[in-house]
Amino acid sequence: MADKTSLKKSQKEVKQYLKDLRSDDLSVRANAAYMLGVLGKNDKSVKRSLTKALKDPSWEVRKWAALSLGEIGDRESTLIPTLIEILKRDDSTEFKSHAAVILGELEKRAASAIPALHQALQDENKRVRDWAIWALQKISGEKPKYRQQFELERPKLSERLRFEKPKPKQKIVK
Repeated sequence: MADKTSLKKSQKEVKQYLKDLRSDDLSVRANAAYMLGVLGKNDKSVKRSLTKALKDPSWEVRKWAALSLGEIGDRESTLIPTLIEILKRDDSTEFKSHAAVILGELEKRAASAIPALHQALQDENKRVRDWAIWALQKISGEKPKYRQQFELERPKLSERLRFEKPKPKQKIVK
């Protein structure tokens, strides 16, 4: 059981990140979307704010919002287009594999992601390919004739992904 001090601190942090999600600064919004997923607060205000962030003009904010919604257990189909976009366009194997995991957890609702997951089967990274297979199996409800080993529990966002703050621009000294 969490003590009252840590619970209050957590609630205060969540309120601050919800406020940060409306910032004019892109890196502040992206960090807030990530942290809301890491804190794992599954309440209506967090879900509502992250769902709004799926329409953010910034790709980074949309990406973190989708991953965070998947992390806190949101099973709405509104995040599917962003997860598909992650599979298709992100360079990070960690982002791609995590997007595949979340799509698999959405099961039949993620049927529109099948083409992107099939494309992920050609990825150069084995982990992305493995999670794409797993997701396709979950979506189709079928089990392959061959035996494929997968991790028993899906990886947590906080364990797999680290938010990297943009590096400050260096001044060129002449």
